[in-house]
Amino acid sequence: MDDLDYAILEHLMQNSRTHSTAIASNLGLATSTVHKRIEKLQRSGVVRQFTVLVDPLSVGLNITTYIGLRIDQSKRISVINKLKNINDVLEIYELLEPYDLFLKVRTYNIHSLKENVIHVLNNIDGVLESNSLLTTKCHKEKTYGILKK
Repeated sequence: MDDLDYAILEHLMQNSRTHSTAIASNLGLATSTVHKRIEKLQRSGVVRQFTVLVDPLSVGLNITTYIGLRIDQSKRISVINKLKNINDVLEIYELLEPYDLFLKVRTYNIHSLKENVIHVLNNIDGVLESNSLLTTKCHKEKTYGILKK
């Protein structure tokens, strides 16, 4: 990755639909150069996907919850694989303390949180304990911010 790759990524992170021509014009480059760089970033795995960020509240996803799990370490892989299949679980992190796993969950309401997530978690073999933190308001949420090394 060089300065040009970082500059292209900065444009794409602000709006992944920005056409190569617009990025090239802004950076003073040929469109083909930008297009080739973007393809290289995709092939190398730096750019995993182009996506749309939806405002969760505008589509009724009113509840954001963080859940800490203590798990049986001998069943770690099995637990993680089962968690990946729960649609409302957006992110799964391994921690050092105070939990083994930490989840970010979005649901429509408390009922769907209980039925689609909490009850499912409690029935996964290997989950020993769960603690939920319900949020009340988000002040900042961002996908990524890249700073050049």
